[in-house]
This record gives sequence, structure tokens and C-alpha cells, in this order.
Amino acid sequence: MRTRVRNAILLVVALSLMLFGLPLAIVLDQLVTSQALARLQRDATRAVAAVPDDFLGPGTSLRVPAGIAVYDARGDRLAGTGPARSALAAQAVDGHEHDGDDGADLAVVMPVISDTTVAGSVRAAVPLDRLRASSYRIWGLLAGLALLVIAVAILLARHSAARIARPFEMLTGAARGLGDGRYDLRLPRWGSTEADAAGDALRDSAAQIEELVRHEREFVRDASHQLRTPLAGLVLALDRPEPDVPAALSRARDLETTIADLVALRGRTGAGAGDPGRIAAEAVRRWHAPERPVLLRSDVDDLVTLSGPALRQSLDVLLDNAIRHGRGTVTVTVEPYGKSVLISVTDEGDGFTDGAPLGNGLTMVTGMVERVGGSLLIRRRGPHPRVALLVPFQSVSNR
Repeated sequence: MRTRVRNAILLVVALSLMLFGLPLAIVLDQLVTSQALARLQRDATRAVAAVPDDFLGPGTSLRVPAGIAVYDARGDRLAGTGPARSALAAQAVDGHEHDGDDGADLAVVMPVISDTTVAGSVRAAVPLDRLRASSYRIWGLLAGLALLVIAVAILLARHSAARIARPFEMLTGAARGLGDGRYDLRLPRWGSTEADAAGDALRDSAAQIEELVRHEREFVRDASHQLRTPLAGLVLALDRPEPDVPAALSRARDLETTIADLVALRGRTGAGAGDPGRIAAEAVRRWHAPERPVLLRSDVDDLVTLSGPALRQSLDVLLDNAIRHGRGTVTVTVEPYGKSVLISVTDEGDGFTDGAPLGNGLTMVTGMVERVGGSLLIRRRGPHPRVALLVPFQSVSNR
């Protein structure tokens, strides 16, 4: 791009100089000729006034200035400096002034009138070589000026080409960085509408790609976490000396539901309408086992702002943590709490370790619940821990 912009600027400058310089050179050459003719006319006029009209008479002695010659009516030189015979002087017999090229000179010839006849003529001339030398000097000055203009144009073209190309070079580097996973694009404002628009578009694309990649990573992490428990249950049911086929089928159906929920949650915020009482009852049925009973206490019939898949997966995370890390009976409580529903999971274990961060599952649940205006609450961290979801009702008017 730099080369093309630079060459385009230089081409425009060269064409402008040619279109302007050539006519100017021709005009200046004509001006040199015109000025020379004006001087010759002045000199010839002065010489005519100094030449007597009877200069052809016997014994006449003529003294003329340098560059002036006197000719008779036939065009033969009588005095002064000039060719022995002048065709231009011979034309003056008509009584009129004549000018133009006369041999190697530019000459002006004026007739000398004696009474009513043309006695001869006066010729003022300048060598054509001298005029050409003047024209060449002027053309040389024009050429030097043109070279100076081209040199300045080269410097300005290089600067302009760099200024125009730099934003797009930076955009190219940023695009390559984006392909390498660098989403924090730091692009300046260049003051060019097109370049700034391209930079804004690239920054927006980088932010969207970063958000998409982050979401995909979270999805893979959450999916691996959520699929681990039903897969483990399925393998355990089939790995017994006598495979428990009904239990395996039940786990397979649970796995199918989990996969469907994850697919439904992919790319969505989790907002929607969910029935906490029904979903809690289904979760208790799935997680209940004789060795680890799961009980339900529910007093809510209304819908909440968290979708069914999001609510089901969130509750599964809480139950999985209670079964895996707690002890004794697990109790699920669904009860109204102002304009929200409180869904609590309690077990008989020792509670959370002091200072321990939330695991991946609870982090996933926190994100989904907070996006619909709810929150994850750890209501008791010590023995008999209690973790709850606080989710707003879908419509307060339904209460």
C-alpha cells in the first residue's frame, strides 16, 4: 500500500508539472523572442532617424551603431555589421517594416524614405544562438524548479503513504493477534473515518469472540462437571457382578436429560420460566437412595424467572455437593421468601472448610442465578450446612 500511494502521488505531481511546465516553457520562449523584437524595433527606429535620406549620394560616409547595418533598395549592405546581402532588407522596398529570421540572426528591417521613394533600409539584428541560449537558461531554471518540486513531493509522498498505510498495518497486526488468541486490542484513533471504523469493528469483533470463547470454555467445564455424576452412576450400575439394568436405564435417562439441559443452556442466559416445586420433586426422585435418603418439603406452586433446564441443573449441583461431601439425610426445601422463592438443600455433614473457595459447580450456579436477578446463598457454613437458591417469582401478581 505504501508503494502504491507513493507512486500515485508522484504520478500526479509529474503529470501536473508536465501539463503546466511544457506550455510555460513555450510561452517563455515566445516571450524572449518578443522582447528581442521589441528591442530591435527600438534600435532600428533610432538608427533610421540617424541615417540621412540621401545617404546614397556620392561621398556619403555612414557611421552606424554596433549591431546595425544599412542596406540599399536591392538588399546589399552599404555599412554596419551584417550579411553582405539580406533578403529581409530587400523586402523593405515596399515601404513597410519587416522582421523575422534572416540567416543566422533575428532581424528587424525598417525602410529609409527619400522623398517618396525607398532609398534603402536599416537592419537591427541579434544572433539566434544568443536567443536560444536565453531560452535554454530559462528552461534550465524551470527544470531545476521541477526537480525541486519532485524532491519535495517524494518526501511528502513517503510521509503521506506511511500515514495512510500505518492504520491498516496496525489493523493487520491486530487481526493476526486476534487469530493467535489476543483479544485485548489496543488500537488508537487515527482521525481517518475508514480506519477508525475498521478499528471499531475489529475491537467489537474481538470482544464478541472473547465472550464466545469464554462461554465455550465455561460450557465445556460445566458440561464435564454435570455429566460426571450420571455417567458414574451408569457405570456403577453396569459394573456390578449382576448388572442392575433398571438402575442403569434410569441413570441413562438422567444422562439424557442432563445433556438436553446443557444443550438448551448453551448460548443462553438461563432466563425463562421454571416450576420449582415440580423440578425439586423430580430431583428428589433421581437422587434419593436408601443409604442416602433425600427428602422434600415444598410450599410453592408459582413459577420463577429461572428456566426449567437452568433450575434443574442448579439443583443437581447442590444435591451432588450434599451427597458427595455431606452425610446423613438430605433435605430439599422450597418455600416463598418475599417476592422470591428460596430453594434450600441441607445435609447432616460438617459443613464448609473455612476459607475454601466455591467449586466449579457452585460457580456455574451463581452465574446462572445472578443473570436472572437471583443469588446463591450459603445460609449455614458449619455443621448441617445449608445452601440455597434465591430466585424471583416470574410475576408478583401470581402470588
